[in-house]
Amino acid sequence: MRCMTSMQRFEATIKGEAPDRLPSILYFQSAAQHSAMRDDVTWQELLNSPSKLSRNVLQQNTRYGADNLFLPLDFRVTGEAFGSTCEYALKCGFGMRMPVVKHRVLGSKDRIDDLAVPDPSTGRGGVVIEAIHMLSKRCGGTVPIIGFLNSPADAATDILEGDYSSVLPLMVTDKAAVHKLFSMITEYNIEFGKAMLDAGASALATVSGGFNDITLSPEQYHEFIAPYHARIVKRTNAPYCYHQCQDATPFLDDMVDTGCGAISFSEKVDLAAVKRRYGPKVILASGPGVSTESSIMCSGTPMDVQEAAFQAISVAGDDGRFWLSAGCEVHHTVPERNILALTSSPTIYATLK
Repeated sequence: MRCMTSMQRFEATIKGEAPDRLPSILYFQSAAQHSAMRDDVTWQELLNSPSKLSRNVLQQNTRYGADNLFLPLDFRVTGEAFGSTCEYALKCGFGMRMPVVKHRVLGSKDRIDDLAVPDPSTGRGGVVIEAIHMLSKRCGGTVPIIGFLNSPADAATDILEGDYSSVLPLMVTDKAAVHKLFSMITEYNIEFGKAMLDAGASALATVSGGFNDITLSPEQYHEFIAPYHARIVKRTNAPYCYHQCQDATPFLDDMVDTGCGAISFSEKVDLAAVKRRYGPKVILASGPGVSTESSIMCSGTPMDVQEAAFQAISVAGDDGRFWLSAGCEVHHTVPERNILALTSSPTIYATLK
């Protein structure tokens, strides 16, 4: 089989065709700090400059070997677009991950009607869109660019005062308010997603983080989480990778039913069981654990990472409908040697096979 570009591998898996090897598709987020420290830029500089952002993101492929470019690198863009404000670490360094919300624009659920859906081209949304345009001009035909949209539910915690401690109880005490807020955020996500696609993105991705099997029942997930992702999938009409944190098992049917092109999940999920249940219906994306300090990506050796990657590929990769990934976002506590071990695993596996 001829050697494919990253884009050709990505497109083959979407079409259900066999790639020359499985692609490594990563939610590459605060691990960008490694490159930022080498370039001596702060998070604030990195996330507010299209040129610095595009330079950093490009290294996901050129330095680390991922088969995709992933941006924006943080979760706060949506909250900021609606008017919340963030503070940044002055210098990059261990533990200084990303901008954190300092002031939420919505002090009370009673003020939801005061909000308006923002223009995605303003603020840091515009920075992301321009960075995607720059990356697309440089390598959009050879490497897929994946734009990130924070889950409407998680984005709401950046907008409403009280964070999760406000939004979660409202799912019981005032469902109408929750749906109104989530709908507004979803409209922003749709417009932001379309703008990223117009700028050159090949696909979109999302993460449902704090709304998981620990905090929600399957019934609540069915009502409050999955329908908004389904709306985004339908309205953007683009490949959509849907990641669920913690144990996604209770929610997999709802995730697949959104119409997304790929579902991504942690090592807590039985990959073999998911493969048997969903088969070629949807691309599966998973791999070595990354969510805790004791997980393989964080504390294992490169050989440990490769062994876990080989196991995942052997379980789910035979039909080509699999993206090797980490169990969640690739963050700054993951050693660079382990990122390289992960992204090199599909090539080594194909050679050994």
